[in-house]
Amino acid sequence: MSTLVCALSLLLLGAAPAEVSRGLLFEAAPGRLDARVGEWVTYQMKGGPQPGFLRLAVVAEQKDAQGRDAVWVEMELGQHPALKAPLGQFLMLVARGTGLRTEGVSRLFVTQGFEKLQEVDSAALPFFLGTPGNQPPRPALPPPSARLPGGQGSTVSRGPPTPLMTLAGTVTAEPLEVRYRQLVLKRYWVSREVPILRLAKIEFPPIRYSLEVRDYGLDARPRLVPPSPSDKKITLEPASSLPPHFQPMSHSDTDPGPPEDNRP
Repeated sequence: MSTLVCALSLLLLGAAPAEVSRGLLFEAAPGRLDARVGEWVTYQMKGGPQPGFLRLAVVAEQKDAQGRDAVWVEMELGQHPALKAPLGQFLMLVARGTGLRTEGVSRLFVTQGFEKLQEVDSAALPFFLGTPGNQPPRPALPPPSARLPGGQGSTVSRGPPTPLMTLAGTVTAEPLEVRYRQLVLKRYWVSREVPILRLAKIEFPPIRYSLEVRDYGLDARPRLVPPSPSDKKITLEPASSLPPHFQPMSHSDTDPGPPEDNRP
């Protein structure tokens, strides 16, 4: 997998190695996934390895293996705003009641470039998504114009809804800001007008990284073709069975879809 896709996978999904903190999408996602089938949203990313684009789409719904109401979410990463010839693609079955959280993803398919989509074995999901139960519960949002302790010396402030100019046009969004003393760690703008994540924009000033909504709509159709149920899955045992770009890093290296009958 390319450097861009590897880096974005780590950042967005919280992928391996295990010590990597929760991914950006998991952190920013609402506590419940109320998106309708057909909703899609595209974001433009600035900073990080290099500029890129991210597309999320809800393409189908069904019960997961635990009997939870769930939706199939496609995620594509690439360097073209329309996600033509995407560098990486993910297909996730996400429980509505948990939102896009580690414990909510029961099935995951991945691919890069023009390679065939491949399912991740359930035992290997923590390698890509983090370990369920290790994520702290989401704190309740402070009331508008409030400033509350955020833990470890940080504060969280929330402003009233206000018009926000984005690449997709002007939306009404609530700003949230996390500070450590005088340092702004991150800023969010949350909007009910933006599908799926309800996220209009997020900034991480210390690392000069931002993600901003570029376009969205209600006419998404499945783009990813699930593999046959008999196809080999991505596992962690033995490690050599993993594609090279998903091989776990050694300590020295880090030193200073669904069956077709369930698809629409």
